[in-house]
Amino acid sequence: MASTSAYQPLPTSASSSTYPPSPPPLGPSPTSNTPVSSFSIFSPFSYYTRYTASSPPGPDSEQGGGWTHRSQSHRKSRLTPLTFLKYTFGVTAGLIVFHYFIIGAFPSSSYTTSYRNRFHHGHVYGSVEDRIAILDALDDVNKLDTPLTGGGGGGTFFRDSYPIKSMITFLELAEKEVKARGLDTCYGQLGRELIEAYHEGQVDYCSKRNTNSSTTTTKGFVPLNTTHDSSGSSSSEDRRTHITCLPVHHSSFSNWWPYPASPCLSTNIIPVPGESTRNSGDSRGYKAVGCEITPEGRQLLDEMGGEKFLGSYLDVQNDDEGLSTERCKERLERTVVVIGRQDQWNPFHVAEDLITTMVTILIAARTAPALINTRVQLVFQEGFGMDANHFTPLWDRIGAWAPRRLSLDPWQEGVCLTNTIHSVGAGASLLSAMGVGNPYSCASTITWAASHYYRLLFGLPPPSLALTTSGNGTPVRQRRPINVLWLSRAKLDTFAKSHDDWSSWRDVRHIINEPDLINKLRTELASLCDEGNDSSSSVFGPAGCTFEDAQEIPETWALTNPFDDDGITPTPVRFAMIDPTVHTLETQIHFVGHTTILLSSHGGALGLSLFLPPGEGTIVELQVEDVWGNWHFQHMAKEMGHGYEMVEIDKWVDTEVVWQSLKKWVLEAAG
Repeated sequence: MASTSAYQPLPTSASSSTYPPSPPPLGPSPTSNTPVSSFSIFSPFSYYTRYTASSPPGPDSEQGGGWTHRSQSHRKSRLTPLTFLKYTFGVTAGLIVFHYFIIGAFPSSSYTTSYRNRFHHGHVYGSVEDRIAILDALDDVNKLDTPLTGGGGGGTFFRDSYPIKSMITFLELAEKEVKARGLDTCYGQLGRELIEAYHEGQVDYCSKRNTNSSTTTTKGFVPLNTTHDSSGSSSSEDRRTHITCLPVHHSSFSNWWPYPASPCLSTNIIPVPGESTRNSGDSRGYKAVGCEITPEGRQLLDEMGGEKFLGSYLDVQNDDEGLSTERCKERLERTVVVIGRQDQWNPFHVAEDLITTMVTILIAARTAPALINTRVQLVFQEGFGMDANHFTPLWDRIGAWAPRRLSLDPWQEGVCLTNTIHSVGAGASLLSAMGVGNPYSCASTITWAASHYYRLLFGLPPPSLALTTSGNGTPVRQRRPINVLWLSRAKLDTFAKSHDDWSSWRDVRHIINEPDLINKLRTELASLCDEGNDSSSSVFGPAGCTFEDAQEIPETWALTNPFDDDGITPTPVRFAMIDPTVHTLETQIHFVGHTTILLSSHGGALGLSLFLPPGEGTIVELQVEDVWGNWHFQHMAKEMGHGYEMVEIDKWVDTEVVWQSLKKWVLEAAG
């Protein structure tokens, strides 16, 4: 049995630059990022094609091989056509070597920039094999039924009927992109290895009771085969409940997690009917029939303490028959994912819920691969309604059916579930589990994949799709426009003041001279692209850049850079400002999804950075003294491969300080 020793406490030293301070005992080295081999069963497609190049035989690979030196007698030189060609070839080869030496030694020089723009039109990262692997992963993305491939029959309406398969596909893509960039994953601490650790610690919680004896049968979790209707018929004859739980602390790799947590999988479970309220537990109650809690299950219930999981709400019925036909008036012949969300409007906490949902689904797929190709419906049990729920348009795109909100549509008598995934608790997420009081600098392939997946629900493709083939057949990245977005809190602050919702926490983060700051950023960006500006011409190439005020012409925000073959088209540098308070979620995701550099003061709106193009963006966070030490958004940035800078400000902002930070990131994006 896996270790159940107490988990290790988080470090408390504020001097530690990253967590964990020492390598965990499991997982590959941070440079290899090699997937755990047992996860090959994850793949809904054929992902693991290897690209290897055979080395040419060495000089001594054959008998009598090797280099041979032939001495020749000295003779007087004379100019012949052959000699001329030899010298010409030598000089040409020397110039080529010198050319690439200049490019390698001086990557930001005008010569290098001009060459890159004229002949490559983009940025290349990783080895050729890495880039080819990414393109192969994108082929798997194109096999999904998505807005990019005309999913949903065209139009703007889209639901992902098979989110389990989609999430696995994007995890594969994220792993290849992270590997290509050579990013440190801290031994996969927040990646596939974490999913494997959950799986490693699985516990048979309520095992099917043997009707001929007092013993139970334990065969691991096997989901039921289901049809796509709710007519009451099922392809499975066995109607007894079976529950498997997957505690995080049963693996030495993941026992650092700050709270006990355990998602569970169940078959043939009965939800308790009744109305749901935010503070009552009746919407979370379940009945199990034909099974018995195992000794390991009782031990897990004790280990969980006050932390809630399926076992906290389970009533085991003394019924060896299982779910009778008379008892089940309606059987949901689909995979149900039960989620307890912690927030309905704060973008950061919603991002935590979204990432936690992906973690739960990946764990379920690892434990029960038969669920990968099943249709899914989400069920919300926390009590939130539709009012003030800003992220309804996002949640409604996950699964073949609209989510069931138990606060509005409670379970009815006679409803029975076939296959159910019960989410891990919302007490900690990948964005906060390592402690938001400490910085964190490791990439997370799961958070990276979550960004890909939730962006795709709104038609935003992976940035890797911008890879094109150069003249020599090498995949390269076209240069993108540089879009700078300011997220404002002004209208939120005004609303809070007028509705008696002002607080000291809001007051310390209120920027008094925000109009001055916005004007400064806009005018300086325009000046940067003025004709003859030295920094512009040296970094942006011979054509420089052109400033576009997307506040005045917002439809330009999503336009890509129309680079001509001659490389003389200026790079667009755009500026826009939005206040999430007065924009729909679709508009917010549209703007953030096409952003290069995202700026804002510390606040939940920066949680929208989940929709930045993974590995392509930068977050500049303004923090007043009272906020120092909150590293929420640094965690988000690093986990998704973004640049990050925290700028210390007062309520009256020094606009020049902010501009110098922004300018640095703009020039870096240009280079």
